[in-house]
Amino acid sequence: MKNKKVLLFTLLVLVFASFASIYFYKNSSNKDYSSLSSSDAPFSREHSPVIGNIDAKITIIEWSDPQCIACKSFHPKVKKLLKKYPNDIKIVIRHLPNHVNSEFMIKILSAAQEQGLYTEVLELMYDYFNVISPSSNAKPKFIWTYLNDIKTLDLVKLKKDFNKKEYLENLKLDVKDSNTLGIRGTPTFYVNKIKLNKFSYSALEKLVQLQIKKENK
Repeated sequence: MKNKKVLLFTLLVLVFASFASIYFYKNSSNKDYSSLSSSDAPFSREHSPVIGNIDAKITIIEWSDPQCIACKSFHPKVKKLLKKYPNDIKIVIRHLPNHVNSEFMIKILSAAQEQGLYTEVLELMYDYFNVISPSSNAKPKFIWTYLNDIKTLDLVKLKKDFNKKEYLENLKLDVKDSNTLGIRGTPTFYVNKIKLNKFSYSALEKLVQLQIKKENK
């Protein structure tokens, strides 16, 4: 009788320990990922600009800075890829402000995004990069004059929207996600959440092609 009681007690202890371990695992896992509130985080967020076919199955995430010379130099390659695979890929832009006037330019891009003109304003920033980019003679505020070149842009609205607090909150989230992924420099690319380790057009296209083949199996 005594042995049965001991056995029953042991079984109860084991069951309790099992439930406790499962509870602890679930709660510890939730704590580990509590900051990743979006289903695509830390790769994409609701505020992230999307360029290309929004329904494309292949997503290229580009961590970019409009004041980054490497981003400007590689931008034509990104456009070439979009033109070559228009139905297969889309570009999701995340911002990482690594230069003096990056935050200023990103706020302008965010306001332009609300008018559906993110790409047009980004192109303009790259066109006038030598004037507004980081240097001893940089004149970033000249961008306000250059924005008049985009006839469909409501500049009055853009200047008003420029001061929205949500733009800075979104930028903080971009920086937080970049830290989660260990991203320090721009441009940094992921294709369907797979990091591009070799920075070149051929390497990026190869990774895109591999993902297209995978999706078409």
